[in-house]
Amino acid sequence: MRKLTLVTKKHTLACLFFSLFMLTAFYTQAQNIFSGSRVSGDFGFNGMYYIPDSLIGAEEVDSKVRGNAHLNVNYTLGNFSAGLRYEYYQYPLIDMEKINYQGQGFTHYYVDYKTDFIQVTAGTFYEQFGNGLIFRAYEDRQLGVDNSLLGARVRITPYKGIYIKGVWGVERKNFDFDYSSRNDYVRGADVEFGLAEIFPVIGEKNFTVTLGGSLVSKYEKSSGDYYFTIYPADEDNKTMIIPADKIPQNVASWASRLQFGYKGFRLEGEYARKINDPNIGNDYIYKDGKALFLSATYSRKGMGISTSFIRADNMDYRSQRGESENSLLQVNYIPAINRQYSYQLLGNYSYASQPNGQIGAQLQFNYQIPKKSKLGGPYGTDLTLNYSRFHNIKQDTAAEAIENGTMTGTEGYSSSFFGFGPELLYQDIGIEISRRLGKKWKMILAYNYISYNLELLQGHEGMFYGHNVALDVTCKINGKHALRLEAQHLSSKQDYGDWMYAMLEYSFNPHWIFSIGDQWNYGNADTGNRLHYYNISAAFVTGTTRIAANFGKTREGILCIGGVCRAVPASYGVGLSVTTTF
Repeated sequence: MRKLTLVTKKHTLACLFFSLFMLTAFYTQAQNIFSGSRVSGDFGFNGMYYIPDSLIGAEEVDSKVRGNAHLNVNYTLGNFSAGLRYEYYQYPLIDMEKINYQGQGFTHYYVDYKTDFIQVTAGTFYEQFGNGLIFRAYEDRQLGVDNSLLGARVRITPYKGIYIKGVWGVERKNFDFDYSSRNDYVRGADVEFGLAEIFPVIGEKNFTVTLGGSLVSKYEKSSGDYYFTIYPADEDNKTMIIPADKIPQNVASWASRLQFGYKGFRLEGEYARKINDPNIGNDYIYKDGKALFLSATYSRKGMGISTSFIRADNMDYRSQRGESENSLLQVNYIPAINRQYSYQLLGNYSYASQPNGQIGAQLQFNYQIPKKSKLGGPYGTDLTLNYSRFHNIKQDTAAEAIENGTMTGTEGYSSSFFGFGPELLYQDIGIEISRRLGKKWKMILAYNYISYNLELLQGHEGMFYGHNVALDVTCKINGKHALRLEAQHLSSKQDYGDWMYAMLEYSFNPHWIFSIGDQWNYGNADTGNRLHYYNISAAFVTGTTRIAANFGKTREGILCIGGVCRAVPASYGVGLSVTTTF
């Protein structure tokens, strides 16, 4: 009799789970035989019919009708819960296909038992230690990121204010379910002490103090010598050989963190370090990785100020040392501390966090000009000022690397911890004013000056400098009807030149939303490419269900969320999306 593979067993178990959940849901709803049980979940579909358009670079695709779909089902009974997710990305939207997020199957399944003292999870799960500098397993469906662990997690609260976590598992690799062939896994532990909970007298004095620490190790077996093609500046391509016994199979990391608060003041900091981790992202050097995150905020009525600092050096941390795809098998997360915008034209110049070399800071000031003052008007005026700047880190190349003509197999370089490198990566100077103009009118006016390193952040040549002005005006006609106008102008002499954007949105509460918008690249130096990217959409909302349709064009660019980015190809067509929760 043929022996079942791990993959077959996994899918068989997943199918049994799914059948159990469906039967449980039926009995719960129809007969309510399990008192206190609950079935919940969500469903999502995002599809598109693609039309080729050579002007914007929208290519002919093999399957014109494509879509992404998922179904989550969760069951809870007392302290016990279980869940299952099925994803169908067999013919995904082309932006997902570009990052190899393609396939189908049961991608998330777990059983969980939780009390006040302990929580145990088996299956796939998400988790984060601190700010994620050495460990973050999370999902972002828009980005096509899902680095959940298949394994086990334990959380313990032995005493109020003391929290202990432990994880072990294999990271998800898109739709590759052949875990039997994997020779890597991640393990880690985290502990946190909430001193204001342990010692109530601290909280009574309006203090909050939290201490935490993490240890994470990734293991990947080295089964043979590693051969790499390197490109020294002074000679032809050649092959570098690193013997298997010189490749670290265990790569450990650790982090410590502190949070301190008193009334309106809050200070947070985390320092992380990773031992030698030669991989494709750092050209196989053996230098330790380091990261530091600092944040301070102060707020009182009508005013707030926040500042952040981050430095990351050689902190690209992956389960498999040979993987270079963005976010694939990423063990950790280096956050982007700059202000995040939803402005359409600035989206193509969002900052992508650089784990292998960045240093920078951010400052934001919020002030509410009082109501009924000359400047504040009858309803008050909100003012936001922000500034952020990021550089590469200053590097001094190691002597042996200079002698060999390559950094591979060496320490690579040294760097002073607070040394700013010569290359500006990103700078944002912004001001935003928000004000009610009457009972029915509200206005937001914003200006940003952006400096963006196209070469280092997107692989294009040169620097980009742009002035962006945005206006957002909303008119609440009555309790059911509202009209919103969004207009933007991006002025630049680099990249594609000047852009204009306008969008008009009409909402008829509580169900309907209609919009029409257009991006026009009127300042393109190539007059034949002064193109329009229009979009028409309609959405219907009822309860927890949203159905939306759109028709139009999308420009080639990038999509960034929290400093994690991916490329978005140009597209043209008709789209349909459905989301619901139950």
